[in-house]
Amino acid sequence: MNQEVIDEATGELKVIIDLAWANGLQEGLSQPVALLIDEEKEIEEAVNRAGFRFFTGFEEFQKYVKTDILAESLE
Repeated sequence: MNQEVIDEATGELKVIIDLAWANGLQEGLSQPVALLIDEEKEIEEAVNRAGFRFFTGFEEFQKYVKTDILAESLE
């Protein structure tokens, strides 16, 4: 699920995120999320400024899904 991050002021493409959920894992119920593997600090900062919660490892992302997303679904 590729996601482009555009600078709203200039319209310039800042970054393309390879794996992202711009509307959250539960659309409209959770925040925008991205999985960034082996990306440079500048990419992480741009994704963060665009309002995404990002993870740099699969285990960390998996923990987020289990503890935050799935736990909320069970409530």
